[in-house]
Amino acid sequence: MIPDVQNYPKGAGPDKSNNIKGYRNMKLRIVTLGALIGISTGVVSSSALADGYSAPPGAYIQRPYIGWTGFYVGGHIGGAWSTVDWANINLTGERVNNDARGFIGGGQIGYNQQLGAAVLGVEATLSGDALSDDFRSLKSPTLTYSTDVNRIATVTGRLGVAAGQWLVYAKAGWAGARVDVSGHNTVGPDSFSFDDWRNGWTAGAGLEFKVARNIGLGLEYSFIDLGSQHYHTTTTLGIPVNIVDHDVQVQSVTGRLNYHF
Repeated sequence: MIPDVQNYPKGAGPDKSNNIKGYRNMKLRIVTLGALIGISTGVVSSSALADGYSAPPGAYIQRPYIGWTGFYVGGHIGGAWSTVDWANINLTGERVNNDARGFIGGGQIGYNQQLGAAVLGVEATLSGDALSDDFRSLKSPTLTYSTDVNRIATVTGRLGVAAGQWLVYAKAGWAGARVDVSGHNTVGPDSFSFDDWRNGWTAGAGLEFKVARNIGLGLEYSFIDLGSQHYHTTTTLGIPVNIVDHDVQVQSVTGRLNYHF
């Protein structure tokens, strides 16, 4: 409090201008001291966190943003099963089934574009598998019919919804596979075989979780329909072979690992 100069004789009281300056200097010192304490506290806190100390409970920690836009490459592995049906084969006049279960594995490459929570993408895959089955004729036990599906490729569009580190999506597009069809008769002996690249469509769904900014783990289901095909050929002894409605479908469940650029 600045004293009242009227209580002092003229010329004997304190200098009012000096008191005002002293008050302002004290206020400046308090503000400066507060700023220094704040800076020091921030430096100490940063050093403590760098040394491995965790933030106090309730403290806000800004987490890094995890997005889905960009290219990625990866691999997949899992199980597959095929449904293969021959409506009729003229050699024995019967229906044939070559259903099989086996391993599937391969790689994928793709690109995602995130628009808000929506994620649009395109992906190409190439897989090898072990889907093979032999059917022994019910009318002629010496005859065996076989189908092998040994290579699968897909190109699909994807539509997903992202929630932080999670991505749930559906996919659909083109699928193709190499299909080997054969028959063998132990009497004679006689046989026929041919390879065919079949084109069809695929659809499926999956989810992916980013365990790190660039690493994603996922699980995916796929359904592939390669349609029906008629085949005409001859055996090694020249006997005509006609196969009607050779139908192939493949389903798979795979675990996936992706690296996002």
